[in-house]
Amino acid sequence: MGCATAHLHEHAATVPLPEFDRPVWDAETILFKGHALTDPSAQEQLGAEGTAALRRVTELISPALQEGGQDGRGRIHGDLHRENMIALPGGGVGVIDFDDCGEGHFLIDIATVFSSVHRIARKEPGAYEEFAGAFLAGYNQVRPLPADFARLLEPYLLLRDAFILNFVTAAAPVNAVVASWGPGRIAGIVANMQAYVEGWCPYPGALTCEQP
Repeated sequence: MGCATAHLHEHAATVPLPEFDRPVWDAETILFKGHALTDPSAQEQLGAEGTAALRRVTELISPALQEGGQDGRGRIHGDLHRENMIALPGGGVGVIDFDDCGEGHFLIDIATVFSSVHRIARKEPGAYEEFAGAFLAGYNQVRPLPADFARLLEPYLLLRDAFILNFVTAAAPVNAVVASWGPGRIAGIVANMQAYVEGWCPYPGALTCEQP
């Protein structure tokens, strides 16, 4: 999975696509202009405390999201969660569902993978850290990690969850499937954001300096 992600990013960094016209995924589009903070119906779903937590997260992480030059940005998958990476015969990894493909920091894709795996690996002690180490080793076989990866991973994990809040709050009122799991996902993300804002613990999926 690390190698596959790095190959996507290497392609983005080395193969020009002059006609590439897709969304830009950054703090402006996901946070400040995102559905969760601009639509009253979304804020009803988040609740007053959830909306306040998201606004505070936006203030806290926006400076870090502005860091870095063009070397760390390019074409990204945009929704590279574990279910969009499939095992191929022979041990390879295929990538599907490029609906959210756009321009953004490569850490968005990495954080999306990490966030989705953390949700299923966190219950087994050490499993997530083992996965993260293997993923990063695979990524590094193909291309170097983005600059300041260790420090910037946490803000991008939060950005990923803000992306999820945008999707769920927009889709739940019109999509019965999303409506069935959406409220629980919103509640979980809001609780994590509140804990982060209040300084209780690192954000879920963040790696400590001792970890890979």
